[in-house]
Amino acid sequence: MPVRSLRASDLSADVMGGVYEVMARCHDEASPGEPHRSRAEAEGYLRHPPGAEARDYWIDEANGHCVGFAQLGVLEGSQAGYVAILVHPDARRRGSGTALLAAVREQAQARGAAKLFGDHAIEAGARFAADAGASELQRVVRSLLRLPLTATSEAVPGYRLQSWAGPAPDTLLDSYAAARNAINDAPGFDEDPAVWTPAFVRDLETVVARRDREMRITVALDERGEVAAFTELRVTRTPGATASTEDTAVMPEHRRRGLARWVKVESLLRLQQDRPDVRLATTSNAEENRAMLELNRALGFVPVAVRTTSLLQV
Repeated sequence: MPVRSLRASDLSADVMGGVYEVMARCHDEASPGEPHRSRAEAEGYLRHPPGAEARDYWIDEANGHCVGFAQLGVLEGSQAGYVAILVHPDARRRGSGTALLAAVREQAQARGAAKLFGDHAIEAGARFAADAGASELQRVVRSLLRLPLTATSEAVPGYRLQSWAGPAPDTLLDSYAAARNAINDAPGFDEDPAVWTPAFVRDLETVVARRDREMRITVALDERGEVAAFTELRVTRTPGATASTEDTAVMPEHRRRGLARWVKVESLLRLQQDRPDVRLATTSNAEENRAMLELNRALGFVPVAVRTTSLLQV
């Protein structure tokens, strides 16, 4: 049966069950030391993409069962697409991945994307990327922290911390959105960085809430009350969920003062206080980003997997 495209509204219970099985099996291969997100979390992610991202899905089926899944995301105004192609371990080397990639490339062209980015963590993925003609760009370290946090930090003179869960305060929105762009000069992959604006922040906040996830932000404010550094955790409201570290960055003029450690420690301590049921937190860092890798390891994060980002010209 040829691959078929899906819309978010097409994710019936049966279809989602097959897709999630493929996701879970591939995750267990790629990062065996890290719990996979729950089916509800996966479904929330697939059903609620950001408004600024055009999202497409495909599945490949055999004998009525899902054996492969693909996803393409293209941000508004971008010429780059981000792709995931997953094939069930028992169904590989039968053309499923090739068929899914062909569908992705055709749609990428229709959406104006000239290049595709994806990643892999096992030998099968590396072979597939090489056979498709993709070139390797960088390696990303996936790490896991077991709570409670034992690390500490010291306050940085001239700054104060502020935290919130959910939407950013209106009074900080512009400053916070500007600070989010500080991640774009971090060491590592920066081919097509996201541009953070107040509208983009508000859109993402709405989308994350629809996924039943909570955005937990801690910022360091300078003497003018402007955001100098920030970190973000996301976690679903399900008891025992795993927290995900999103971006952490410091504005260029405020670096090398200990702000990154301060905001990360404060964020994790608040998570422990508010959600004692959460026992794990994850993070990802480019291998080139030695400073953030060293900081995370000092906080207790332990590497559990390495993923390689690849580029494929459409």
